[in-house]
Amino acid sequence: MTGLTHPVVELTGVSKTYGDVVALRSADLVIQRGELLAVVGPSGSGKSTMLNIMGTLDRPSGGTVRITGHDVEQLTDRELSALRAGTIGFVFQHFHLAGGVPAIDSVADGLLYSGKPRRERRRVAERALRRVGLGHRLYHEPHQLSGGEKQRVAIARAVVGDPPLLLADEPTGALDSRSGAVVMELLHELHEAGTTVVVITHDRDIAASLPREVRVKDGLIEHDSASAAVTTAALPEGAAR
Repeated sequence: MTGLTHPVVELTGVSKTYGDVVALRSADLVIQRGELLAVVGPSGSGKSTMLNIMGTLDRPSGGTVRITGHDVEQLTDRELSALRAGTIGFVFQHFHLAGGVPAIDSVADGLLYSGKPRRERRRVAERALRRVGLGHRLYHEPHQLSGGEKQRVAIARAVVGDPPLLLADEPTGALDSRSGAVVMELLHELHEAGTTVVVITHDRDIAASLPREVRVKDGLIEHDSASAAVTTAALPEGAAR
């Protein structure tokens, strides 16, 4: 079986505790290939914990996590690293671009473990940068880029290996509204090209603009618009809604 026959993400009864703090409680979530959705909630709601678990950066305290059909708990650290490298792209709020490194090499670094020679990594990186509209900024260093351009470099780095899943953690949080709109438009374009995109955000307007909204509060999934849609569709004609 391949990942194409499974949801990209399946969380079943997933919990996470840190000492006496319960960060996530019995979360059930299924994300199908090709979805675009927001996981939204205030600071401390558990949404970042959920991102870390979906991204296999952290293991749950309880429950089952499957990524493209693979049970994370059954994988060795080496197998988990390989799954992460080939399946998941990450975009963070603060870009994480090394000073003094041109954009093309920042993106090429996303392929360091691919076994490709440097020239090939740079060629693929250039293609990714052109894809996000930065073909004219290939050799610019971070201090020569605007905030929006830095985030587009980070997105290019995240998708340079064509991962099926992109996790974007507050991707507009450090940007002005205009740059944020450009980044969201880019995420929509990536989704339309076939990437599964999960946006972690505290911004209710961004969440409401996406096809699916998962709201998290106090470690609990309190609302999932996909489930609500299924429930509504299942009501008989004429039933109270």
